Amino acid sequence: MNRPIIKLKRSLPFCIQKSVLYQPKRLIPLSLINDKKKHSIWSTAAITSTVTTINDTTTDTALPAVLAINESILYSIHDTGMPWWATIIASTLILRTSMTLPIAIYQQRSVGTMINLAPLIQSWAETLKVQVAKDSKQHSWPYQKYQQELQKQYKQKVKLIYAHHGCSRWKMFLLPWVQIPLFISMSLTLRHLTAYPLPWLGQTSNLPAFGLSEGGLAWFMDLTAVDPTMAIPVMIGAGNLINVELNAWYARGNQSRTQKIMTNAFRVLSVAFVPIAANAPMAIGLYWFSSAWYSVVQNIAFKIPKVRSALKMPLLNNIKKKTE
Repeated sequence: MNRPIIKLKRSLPFCIQKSVLYQPKRLIPLSLINDKKKHSIWSTAAITSTVTTINDTTTDTALPAVLAINESILYSIHDTGMPWWATIIASTLILRTSMTLPIAIYQQRSVGTMINLAPLIQSWAETLKVQVAKDSKQHSWPYQKYQQELQKQYKQKVKLIYAHHGCSRWKMFLLPWVQIPLFISMSLTLRHLTAYPLPWLGQTSNLPAFGLSEGGLAWFMDLTAVDPTMAIPVMIGAGNLINVELNAWYARGNQSRTQKIMTNAFRVLSVAFVPIAANAPMAIGLYWFSSAWYSVVQNIAFKIPKVRSALKMPLLNNIKKKTE
């Protein structure tokens, strides 16, 4: 056994080694029996065969192990009899629900509390301005010293208020730390399965996974080809843009200058994502579409008072006013 595969096997959890890497290969089409090595990716136990096409440089990182786990999830779902298009959507729903949804709920509890505390913090900011101005006049501070002292006391007060109510700014970044790696790893996995070249690795697979070229639906039967109608790429861009606008609406009136700049940047990226999706295989586009609209449904659900109450999220002040 060559060195890369040994490294890859050792990097995987024991349960994955036993269930995937050490599984015997299943039967392949009769037409391919004479060329098993060339078409080994077409067997159902693709984790054994597909990872062998990843070159030596990538096996020194955790990336192949992550891709192998993602592939095992996709093949496990596909082996139940689902077509590939349904497999991709189902895997998206399962991964998002099991990995990102709990973190999103936890984050929303903290962010909701922070938004509701904004009026209190603003009131304290005005009070601090008066207090620091008096100290500045008493000690004859220059304006720069006054600003520094005001910022120092303001940050300390905000930190105390957030700590008292069990929330903090770092919790706002929990979801991206999980969602972004998941998004990237699944995209790379699907690129590998479709035999679509990776930017820094080139061609990692000689052939797409068996059935992908005819595992689509309606106008996108070939999941290894791009969408000829541009419908899915446009819907991906629309879903991303709706998510940006929903989040902007959620924090309206409480955004800092930096947050406003970030919101505008994400708006531009949402539109720019359309041509990127238009040049990706439909298998990847279907995953991006499912993920984007999962977020849309999630963000809308998080605005519903009954849902927020059921998930123990604080009701937002603007929602309270509408329901009273």
